[in-house]
Amino acid sequence: MTLTKRPHPIAISLLALSAACVGQAYAEEPEANRREAEISRLEVILVTGGKDQIRTLSGSAQLLDEEVLEQFDFSDLNQVLATLPGVYIRQEDGYGLRPNIGLRGVTSERSQKITLMEDGVLIKPAPYSAPAAYYIPNISRMHAVEVVKGPASIKQGPNNVGGAINLATQPVPAQQEGFIDLSAGTDGYEKYQLFYGNTHGEFGYWIDLLRYGSDGFKELDTDADTGFERNDVSAKLQWSPGELFGYEQLFTLKVGYADEDSDETYLGLTEADFDAEPLRRYAASQLDRFQSEHEQLHLDHAIVFSDNFRLNTKVYWNHYERSWNKLDGFIGAPFVPSFQAGIPISDVLTRPDDFPRQLGILRGEINSNAIPAETLDVTNNDREYYSNGIQLKADYDWKHGDWAHQFEAGIRYHQDEIDRDHATQGFLMVDGVMQNDGIAWGNKVLNHAETDALAVYLHDTVSWNDWTFNAGVRYEDIDSEAQNFLTDTRSENDQSIVIPGIGAFWQFTPQLGFLVGVNKGFSPAGATAGEDTDPEESVNYEYGLRYSGDAGLNVELIGFFSDYENLLGRCRASDSGCNVGEEFNGGSVEIAGVELLGDYTLLSGGELEFPVNLSYTYTESAFQSSFTSTFPQWGAVTQGDRLPYLPEHVARLQVGVRAASWDAYLAVNYQSEMRDQASREDIDSVLHAEAYTTVDLSATWRAAPNWTLQLSLDNITDEAAIVSWRPFGARPNKPQSIRARVKYSF
Repeated sequence: MTLTKRPHPIAISLLALSAACVGQAYAEEPEANRREAEISRLEVILVTGGKDQIRTLSGSAQLLDEEVLEQFDFSDLNQVLATLPGVYIRQEDGYGLRPNIGLRGVTSERSQKITLMEDGVLIKPAPYSAPAAYYIPNISRMHAVEVVKGPASIKQGPNNVGGAINLATQPVPAQQEGFIDLSAGTDGYEKYQLFYGNTHGEFGYWIDLLRYGSDGFKELDTDADTGFERNDVSAKLQWSPGELFGYEQLFTLKVGYADEDSDETYLGLTEADFDAEPLRRYAASQLDRFQSEHEQLHLDHAIVFSDNFRLNTKVYWNHYERSWNKLDGFIGAPFVPSFQAGIPISDVLTRPDDFPRQLGILRGEINSNAIPAETLDVTNNDREYYSNGIQLKADYDWKHGDWAHQFEAGIRYHQDEIDRDHATQGFLMVDGVMQNDGIAWGNKVLNHAETDALAVYLHDTVSWNDWTFNAGVRYEDIDSEAQNFLTDTRSENDQSIVIPGIGAFWQFTPQLGFLVGVNKGFSPAGATAGEDTDPEESVNYEYGLRYSGDAGLNVELIGFFSDYENLLGRCRASDSGCNVGEEFNGGSVEIAGVELLGDYTLLSGGELEFPVNLSYTYTESAFQSSFTSTFPQWGAVTQGDRLPYLPEHVARLQVGVRAASWDAYLAVNYQSEMRDQASREDIDSVLHAEAYTTVDLSATWRAAPNWTLQLSLDNITDEAAIVSWRPFGARPNKPQSIRARVKYSF
């Protein structure tokens, strides 16, 4: 893959981000402390305002800080987010390279229905034109993770049916700080990270170098590689001139480059082959390879006009290019100009007795005849994305008597685009080796889509005695267009919507508080949506309590109910029976659930402390009408059918022991079955992903003031389960693995 360089305008964005920053005490000198306090007040990288703000927030939000992220040092975002309630994960490759994340029942398919941000900036490759998150920032370079749901997410968009996730990078340290972090583990796992930052007078900076990868845990029939490598280089430059033109200001420039080279596939197994060898990969995936490059440029400016009036401006530009050469099926019949596919691989793997020759070809056990029905379709899904914009956020605090207001106003202008070029080659299986058939099969997909979007929001947080009220409204105006070069057709899709939300929090006692809220949910239809396709809209309710006891017991219990006016389904390249980007109406759907988050520390303050953390989510769902859809995850839907790939139970229990120089944690993770297609039959009678329980262990020893040693064991019991039947066939979770780590800080 060759990265195409071309100039692209930095357009303008305006989002809604809560302000406040994550400053850490890096220095002991009074001057360094003073500067750090100033910077932490100005550098806006969190959207919740931090843990203190969350405690009285009239909405659901959680924050994982650096201390929590260090406990297991996961490099997989899926494992990090599994510690929180209301989050649903559908595993795919076992390493979290392309996560499938859902919030409060929204589809987890390639995280397309959530708002995903880095430092408060939209970070998906093209969040409006093509919202599937094929790029995800590496969690190893993050300082904090925030998850915002319900009315609390009204300031984030465009997707707020389930909520938003923000990944916050490291703040610039007030004095010299850095580390060298080295890890090695089973299956050739390696991770190397170098971080260094400092401040000299008004100027501060850091640079972060990260490389990690693995040989892969799957075993290809041809003995070829199944692993991956990722490189990530990023830097932050900061200028804090004190008072410039009479106002305190902060300028921050962040630049980054990341790439990936992985031997990843969509191809899974039959159930029988999974039971025999769950880590097997068929010979027909021997040519599968994913390559990508990501570049980012983010400029942030904060200015304090007075003690109660602040303004933050973010200008951003992202470029992402990927090439995924992978098995996509059987050729079928020649296509001019549209592709007419052969037997879907998903049918071969779920009904192997009906297609013995095709299964034998996938395994490399049967040679292909030189006919389209037995010719393997290997398509290079080549895509290029751009996104850019500018966003402004103004904060104004006002107090009158017992009433205190925190007004926020934000505006974002955003542009993004995608070019798809999916070129197909045919291969014959010959003695376990794939040989090109020499036929020019042409393009399966060749199109362009782009979007201009304007988002504006107003939000007020009102404090009165023991009450906190939130009221906000968001307006989205979205203009999209797409061009299909194979059919020489153009389409346009213009959407405008007003999205209100309100909430209240009552501090009933110093320990106990109650919250309630309601907001409109929205997920836009894409540029290629037909005239009859509606955006996804819902009314979301939440209600619950927070308890913080003097004995170190903290509990959050929240119920949620989402009433969908229309559920939106979106076809991906791996779906059979629909066109890439095609969208479908699912009609009215109801989703309800309960989230529980609790932590307690036994013998707090003693020489040994025993922290306990519990996260649990219960969810149920039902379509409210009957219909037949060509969207493969729905099919023939009957009123009352449950949504696919939405587990009823998700739970995580973590227990630990902490001492002055060491700590250890044991985590038990559970996820119940998930049906592969909408239905309401007993789950054991339909195709489904299996329930599974994994146990993780991590032990850390701070051997000296600058040295940290850590040993981590993932999936100690080596649990093997079918975690998904998509895209093609049974997919395994990651097997037992061990990681050893040494970190030197300076």
